[in-house]
Amino acid sequence: MRAWEAARPDDPDAALVRARFRIAYAWKLRGRMRANVAPRARFARFHQAPWDSHDDLARAARLNPADPTPHIAGIWRAMGLSYRNRDMHLLWREITERAPHHFDAHVSALQYWCAKWHGSQQTARDFAEKAAENAPAGSLLAVLPLIAWFENNDMRPSAAAFESPQARAMVEAALSDLAAAPDDHPRLPYVRHLVGYFLVRQGRYREAVAQFRHVDGHLNALPWRYAPRPFDALHYRVLRTRAARRSLLEKRHR
Repeated sequence: MRAWEAARPDDPDAALVRARFRIAYAWKLRGRMRANVAPRARFARFHQAPWDSHDDLARAARLNPADPTPHIAGIWRAMGLSYRNRDMHLLWREITERAPHHFDAHVSALQYWCAKWHGSQQTARDFAEKAAENAPAGSLLAVLPLIAWFENNDMRPSAAAFESPQARAMVEAALSDLAAAPDDHPRLPYVRHLVGYFLVRQGRYREAVAQFRHVDGHLNALPWRYAPRPFDALHYRVLRTRAARRSLLEKRHR
């Protein structure tokens, strides 16, 4: 970073990388544990670290005013610093004026509006449904209601909940959006993992295998990343294996 910034002192990308690193470091300090079980000292460091990113984010935004990315990174700072809802709305306006259907922006904002952070189950659901409804086909924002549903069910939904008409309709909407998305959409693996997980839980094994074939090896996605390492990889392998075996059995019985 020092060499990069020395060679190009006003490079907005360098400023953005530095800012995002500070925020990512803060969340690494926090870890994957829930707030009620995380060590107090670690949480104190987590709350301090986002303060250090303010000047870097402001500089990145100033050097490239049209870029929404510094403001999107600011959502994770907003969560760490417990922004008031009013301040979050102002930040969201800065983002949507630049990129109204940005995938990472919506996924990040949905986390802010979840009950576990600074919103509620209803707020998260409303935000996800409105964004999905207004988004163009292929934006992958149709997966937002699935994410909100997963979060609102405390990330451990019952088996019966996956079979509900609501859950099935959300999976169908996400599948349609996947089919319309360009092959180079950077968040295709993220969405395929979550949709594949839902398909397994709904007993749609052949469809799940089709999703997993596209993304095998990439695990930084829901739902696996909520499990502590190395259980995230184990969770994925268990469901992937179940889908593959059941899919083969279905073929044999035809």
